[in-house]
Amino acid sequence: MSALSLGIDTSNYTTSVALVDENENMIYNKGILLEVKSGERGLRQSDALFQHVHHLPILLQELPRGREIEIICYSERPRPLSDSYMPVFRSGESLACSLAGVLGIERLAVSHQENHIRAAIYGSGSPDLEAIFCAVHFSGGTSEILLVEKKTIGYKCDIIATTRDLNAGQLVDRVGVLMGCDFPAGKALEVLANQVNPASFNSNVFISSTMKDLDFHFSGQENQARRLLETGVEPPVVAYLVLKAIAKTLSKAIGGLAKKYPFQSVLFSGGVMSNQIIKKIVINELQATGLKLYFSPGEYSRDNAAGNALMGMDYYKHARYSQ
Repeated sequence: MSALSLGIDTSNYTTSVALVDENENMIYNKGILLEVKSGERGLRQSDALFQHVHHLPILLQELPRGREIEIICYSERPRPLSDSYMPVFRSGESLACSLAGVLGIERLAVSHQENHIRAAIYGSGSPDLEAIFCAVHFSGGTSEILLVEKKTIGYKCDIIATTRDLNAGQLVDRVGVLMGCDFPAGKALEVLANQVNPASFNSNVFISSTMKDLDFHFSGQENQARRLLETGVEPPVVAYLVLKAIAKTLSKAIGGLAKKYPFQSVLFSGGVMSNQIIKKIVINELQATGLKLYFSPGEYSRDNAAGNALMGMDYYKHARYSQ
């Protein structure tokens, strides 16, 4: 019977558990969004950690029974850097270490960012990416463009462009909450934006991109969105302009980076990159570059534990077949 790898990820806004077999069949992949009070724009780390502790047993109770788990892989930090730390990941780490000890199996610690990359590769059809490629990680907690080098297990990630203030997901959430949407506001903003026809926009109504070299600013876009709303521009129009501004900013950065760094492929991950409006604009903006663009479905773009389960299985198979 095929071995199983259990993945656990406890990010700032989602508790996630996944289970994969040796053939990369995703047997289980579920998450529970953390609750944020209406009108608020985020959670304290202590509140998020408490909710993870409550959610993890619920997700584990739903795991399929009757097959043995051989390895547990969990996120212990935000990024694959020695000084990267966030308390919220201690909940998943504690459970993974406890389960591995009781079951007498191996455990593997990785980063939340590597989890996103591995899940996005899987979700986009497991393309044969080059040894070095570009990865976009745009979410509520991160807005980075990375030069990624494959390792035997996991990835070496160098930041080659980043936000200088707000993250793209923060911009979406703040503007959404300003318009009365619940937090997180990504889905609601996309629904609003889909109510309008971009071709009918007044050319004088726009939200501009702000760049610093190849880094970017999103706080100015929040201010521009606020001013548009205050002058009476309809929320659906503002929603579309915010998403368009994110896509245009990202496209400008990638186009510039492609001239400086040796990559031919770009992999998109993070909750913001599950937005179909942003995806469509980015594809259109970068079509002349010749870059290969890889997007994955929302379940593998947003926070999930699938990447951890897959990296755990990568580790298990490598260790077994290299003996």
